[in-house]
Amino acid sequence: MYNAPAVTYPVGRSHFQTGLTLAVVLAGAVAQAAWWQQSAGQRLGHGLGLSLWLLAGIWAVWGGLRTPLAQLVWDGQDWRWHAGALSLLVTPQVILDAQHSLLLCLRLPTGAVLWVWPAQRAQPERWLALRRALFNPASHRAQPDASGLAALPEA
Repeated sequence: MYNAPAVTYPVGRSHFQTGLTLAVVLAGAVAQAAWWQQSAGQRLGHGLGLSLWLLAGIWAVWGGLRTPLAQLVWDGQDWRWHAGALSLLVTPQVILDAQHSLLLCLRLPTGAVLWVWPAQRAQPERWLALRRALFNPASHRAQPDASGLAALPEA
């Protein structure tokens, strides 16, 4: 079976991720304003809603700002996520394919996940190589998942 060529691609802050985060935060602001218009006189509820919206917005922006600059590497055998001196073996799963950007869930052997948004504008000359590697079935080894195994009935 054909194996995709090796590729290294930068993953970190994405304009698509930033735009999506801002759109969701602004949609929350519009929902808050509409709620305030519809239900005058609920000061405690409005204050609580505004507080929750502010906390969620701050958390989303903070999370986006602390996204590490890293490299996603396919060496022809394994996928790795490199950030500084840290190198982790990962199994990527494409969650969203917007053609010019991707949302990937990188599963670690421990079960933890990393979320990354590679974008075409980061390295346009390697974009197709990354997509070939991600969508090539040979680049995804089947790993048994204990949570998906059903108990065998006793005979």
